[in-house]
Amino acid sequence: MQTIAVPYDFSPYAAAALDFAVQLSQKTQAKIKLIHVIEYPLATTFNVTGEVEPEETMDKIFTLQLIDKANVKMRDVLHSYDGKAEIDQVILMGNAYDGITDQLEELDADLIVMGTKGATGLKELLVGSNTEKIVRNAHCPVLAIPEKCNASTINDVVFATDLDDTHGNILKAFDEYRKQFNAKLHLVWVDTPHNSVNEDLGKERLKEIARKNNIENYEVHIAKAFKPEEGILSFSWQIKAGMIGMSTHSHKGLIHLFVGSVAEDVVNHAKIPVWTCSIK
Repeated sequence: MQTIAVPYDFSPYAAAALDFAVQLSQKTQAKIKLIHVIEYPLATTFNVTGEVEPEETMDKIFTLQLIDKANVKMRDVLHSYDGKAEIDQVILMGNAYDGITDQLEELDADLIVMGTKGATGLKELLVGSNTEKIVRNAHCPVLAIPEKCNASTINDVVFATDLDDTHGNILKAFDEYRKQFNAKLHLVWVDTPHNSVNEDLGKERLKEIARKNNIENYEVHIAKAFKPEEGILSFSWQIKAGMIGMSTHSHKGLIHLFVGSVAEDVVNHAKIPVWTCSIK
């Protein structure tokens, strides 16, 4: 792991994400790139230079004030982590999601660490969050952090999978990440009324998947629930897991609205970090 990208808006959720990214950096020696976007009603997102033309309008003066304020706050953030990690920053103006995704593509990051405050009800269905959008569309793994946590206390991690090993490459990637914490991996498949299997056969299939992907230090489990996301969250809570890992299908448009995403539902409601990676 060489580069960790952290979208940053100075909220407590972003602060928790940065704190966890710093802990990861200390384990992996990865560099951290902080990305802050000043929301502004512009058609495009652009990099901040701090320069304006002589004929300044009131809009330009206001823009400069926003830039100066962001730079001061960012310096304070960077100063608080002096000597703990190598952190660079970029400040943009425009649409937050567009600015973040443009920077992520330019950085070619190995991991995105984002804070999330979750969502429920109608807001979850119709609005979503930047974290959800990035989970859905990112070209590298995304780690969603709901609250500040200590990486050293992560002893057990959960990876939710199916029984046909279509997500084997993602399981391998998560296992490499899991090794940074020296945590036990719990492979879990959720048995629902609409997708059920004999428990012994299910566990044997999970063991085959683990062996095929050279997974060590693991256990296999079948969790029963009405919906997959409920089973994943409940099982993780029962074993006091410190992290959840899973793949996402990256549905977009109307199919996403009607089908939804188990990964996004878990990100929205989990109280622990959730690592996701698109099967695409």
